[in-house]
Amino acid sequence: MTDTDSAIRRRLSIALEHAVAEGVIPGGVCMISRSGSPTITATAGHTASFDATGQPIAADAPELVADVRQPVTDATVYDLASVSKLYTSITLLSLADKGLVDLDVSVAEWLPAYRQGEKSAVTLAHLLSHTSGLPPTNPYTLQRSVHGEGTDHVSWVTPSRDVLLEDILTLPLAHPVGTDKVYSCLGYITSMAVAEAATGLPWAQLVRQHVLDPLHLTQTTFTPDKAHTAPTEHQPHFGRGMVHGIVHDETASALGGAAGNAGLFAPAHDVTMLGTALLNGLPGVLSTQSFERLWNDQLPGLLGGTAGRVEQEIGYGQSLGLRIGQTSWMSDAGRHARGHTGFTGTSLLIDRDKELVVVLLTNRVHPTRDGADVTALRHSISTIAYEAQTTE
Repeated sequence: MTDTDSAIRRRLSIALEHAVAEGVIPGGVCMISRSGSPTITATAGHTASFDATGQPIAADAPELVADVRQPVTDATVYDLASVSKLYTSITLLSLADKGLVDLDVSVAEWLPAYRQGEKSAVTLAHLLSHTSGLPPTNPYTLQRSVHGEGTDHVSWVTPSRDVLLEDILTLPLAHPVGTDKVYSCLGYITSMAVAEAATGLPWAQLVRQHVLDPLHLTQTTFTPDKAHTAPTEHQPHFGRGMVHGIVHDETASALGGAAGNAGLFAPAHDVTMLGTALLNGLPGVLSTQSFERLWNDQLPGLLGGTAGRVEQEIGYGQSLGLRIGQTSWMSDAGRHARGHTGFTGTSLLIDRDKELVVVLLTNRVHPTRDGADVTALRHSISTIAYEAQTTE
C-alpha cells in the first residue's frame, strides 16, 4: 500500500472512529475499490455496545461478551436492510431477460389482486422505481405480529406468510399509478410475489440463482451465522429482544426473513464484489438492455411530464433499483454516481465514470433506531473516496 493509500485509510478510520465516539454507531467497516488500485479497508469500534438483554456493555469489558461484542473486521456480517432491494431488482431484470416476466405489462398477469380498478395499470417497472402508487409500508404487519403489546407478556409471533402477503397485495394504492415517486417497501415485496408466481420458486432460491451464485457472492445470505453477525435493535416492546442474526425489518421478518424489500446479510467484501460487477455492467447476469434500465434514470419515461418536478423535489434520479446522484450522502462529487442505502446504516455507491465503489456497513440502529442517522458519515466517506481518486 502506498503512502497515499495509507493516508486515505487513516482518514477513513478517523471518520469511523469519530462516529463511534459520538455514539452514532457502535462500529463499522468501509471499503473503497478503485480500478487499478488496491482496495482500501478501514474499520472501527465493536459489533455491539449493548448485550443480549439490552444492558450497556462496559467500555473495558472483554472483547467477546456473550457472542455479541467483537471488534469489527472486514469479515463482520451486517444486515444490509434496503440495500437488499438492489439484489431484488437484478433478480427481476434477470427473469425478464429469460422471458419469465415482462417489466412493462400489468402485474395482473401474475397477481389476481391487481386485476381490478386502477391497480391493473401497475407494472414491474412501476414497482421497481417506486412509482406504482403503493404506500411505503403495510399498517397491518405489527398488528398481526406483536401479541400483548404494552403488557409484560408481549411476544413476536410470525403470522402466516400467505396471509401477510394477501394483506399487502390487496392494499389500495395511496395515489394514482405513475404520477409520483414515493419510496415503497411494498413495491419490492410485490415484485417478489410476481417472481414467485411466475416461476413457482421461493424467493431465496431465485436471488441465489440469479444474483448470488453468478457473482460468486458466497457470504451473502438470508440466513447468516449469528456468531459473525452484528446485532441491530433491542426490541423488547415488540417481543423480539435483541435482534441478532435475523432481519431487522419487521415486515421482512414477518415474511420469514427472505423478502423483496430487505433480508440479506453480507460482509463488506461481498458488497464490494457486487459494486465491481455493476461497474462492469453485470456481464453474464443481465443483458445490455436490462442493465441500462438498472443504471439509467427511468422517471422521465414512467412519470412523463411530472418527472422534472418530482426529481427536483426528491433531489435525485431513480432507475429500476438505483438512486442516481443523491448528493446528500454521495457527496457533491457524486452527481453521476448510483447507489442505495439501508435503514440499518449501510450503503453502496458505484461511480462508473470514476471506476469507484464505496461500501459502508454499520448497525446504527443498535441498540435503538432513535439515535442519529449516518447521512453525515456516508457523506464523509464518499468525499474521502472521491478525493482519493484526485490524488492518484
